[in-house]
Amino acid sequence: MLGPLDIHHYLLAHDVHHEIVRLPRPAASAEHLAEVLGLAPRRCLAVHPFHALTTDADLLVLVLAPADFAPEAASLVMLLSEVLRDRLGPNAVVTAAGADLVSSRTDYLAGHLAPLLLPPDVLVVATEGVVDLAATIIYTATGDGGTALGIGATDLLNLSHAIVLPTPRHRGRRVRINLDRDGAPIHTTTAGSPATAVAATAR
Repeated sequence: MLGPLDIHHYLLAHDVHHEIVRLPRPAASAEHLAEVLGLAPRRCLAVHPFHALTTDADLLVLVLAPADFAPEAASLVMLLSEVLRDRLGPNAVVTAAGADLVSSRTDYLAGHLAPLLLPPDVLVVATEGVVDLAATIIYTATGDGGTALGIGATDLLNLSHAIVLPTPRHRGRRVRINLDRDGAPIHTTTAGSPATAVAATAR
């Protein structure tokens, strides 16, 4: 199974500033991680796994969101279906992914899933709340409950190739999030598909 040492070596190889933090006590969730680190929940990243299935395709989708983001399940599934329509067609069934599926597809313990070192067939989607953090250092799981990864939000979005999930106010329009040289998000909308993308300038 993948763990903090694998992530550390990967980030060193990509020359990405980061920190592997040894926790004073294990963290069972992103909300718990924020409590253990004494941080605002928005600076800790939750990874929500979903399973998208059609007669011809089978996809694991990871939704990245700040720990204080509590989406309504039905709304989130509907937004994911919109984002995946171009890839899977209009008839994809999206449900929460079970622990066994997550572990078998990612090689991480399901409860401590990190959004890095993922297979190419695992799709990563980020909420705009993560993009809004821009240059902020955020913390996420490393594969075990005793450590956390501290990394810039922009770096994480770049390395995970995250697609940005449209908010309801942007539904029906294409939203491209660009980060200016200071790391501030610039939102550009055009008519068309609700599928979104992040184009982040490497720092």
